[in-house]
Amino acid sequence: MIDRVEITVKPGDGGNGVVSFRHEKFVPFGGPDGGDGGDGGSVVVLAGEEVTSLRSFRRKRYYKAGRGRDGAGKKKYGKKGEDLVLAVPAGTVVSCSPVGGDSFIADLERPGQSVVVAKGGRGGKGNTHFATSTNRAPQIAQPGERVEELDIILELKLIADVGLIGYPNVGKSTLLSAVSAARPKIASYPFTTREPALGVVEVGPRSFIMAEIPGLIEDAHLGRGLGHDFLRHIERTRVLIHLVDGSSESPAADMAQVNTELSLFNPALGKKPQLVAVNKIDLPQVEARLAAISASFSAVGTHAFFVSAASGRGLPELMAETMDLLQSIPQTKAGGKVPKKVFRPQPRPYRGQK
Repeated sequence: MIDRVEITVKPGDGGNGVVSFRHEKFVPFGGPDGGDGGDGGSVVVLAGEEVTSLRSFRRKRYYKAGRGRDGAGKKKYGKKGEDLVLAVPAGTVVSCSPVGGDSFIADLERPGQSVVVAKGGRGGKGNTHFATSTNRAPQIAQPGERVEELDIILELKLIADVGLIGYPNVGKSTLLSAVSAARPKIASYPFTTREPALGVVEVGPRSFIMAEIPGLIEDAHLGRGLGHDFLRHIERTRVLIHLVDGSSESPAADMAQVNTELSLFNPALGKKPQLVAVNKIDLPQVEARLAAISASFSAVGTHAFFVSAASGRGLPELMAETMDLLQSIPQTKAGGKVPKKVFRPQPRPYRGQK
């Protein structure tokens, strides 16, 4: 899955204004009639309805909008340059990459949303604009505005209601396939899932979208393992299901480590509503220590569900609780928008006033 690309875009330069004068029979002083140049085309990023990935941007990294045409005599204006529209999947965050860090531009959450990332240059004015009472035959015209290239980052973040998280090989793929029609790859080696998988979970007449997020390891917030490929996709989710392996030496410690990685990557992730589920209770060695596992979670103030993704035991109750939790969370809390800073300067005091 291609979920982050950096490309270079070039808006169109503005067309030049021209110097021209009327030349007609019996009109010896026709005056200036140079037309303006056309504006350059802008670069627009659009969330398309049928676009599902950023893969096409891997093959081509440079994109250029149309240049504005030059003006002409008889006050003919140059044609505007053609805009360049780049179609991306819904859920794409657009930012530029100046020196010193990324700069947020827009979050295209829904199909049809768009943003102008680079505006085309203005067309230059013809000599008709420079005629005065003392200079009736101006020999000057304005050149079109030249605009610079811009490096932008397109970052796809999945839009799902629920994110299924946990260490590698805790059974996330098995659980997703058990509660939905999704068929992710299932194997016994670490990092079987290399990209997020989506499935629709139905709970009675209601449903929600669940995303299995690739497993992470310690120091994932620094890019280790699948690193940011794991973490960026859960920023939009409203609820997290934290799946832990019941056969682990300390399931509660595993849960704490994963939550630490979430908070180190983005403190807001550590505050998302979360349900904890202990998997693999169908194994005899896990079933024998259920009481001890339950006590370890109670000791840290966490209620844990006990499930078996392989047999389906406990999954209906977990999905029902997930749906109830989703219903209690306002939709406005979903998404991964970057808050914009609003500066409100205070009025200056009058002279003589302290």
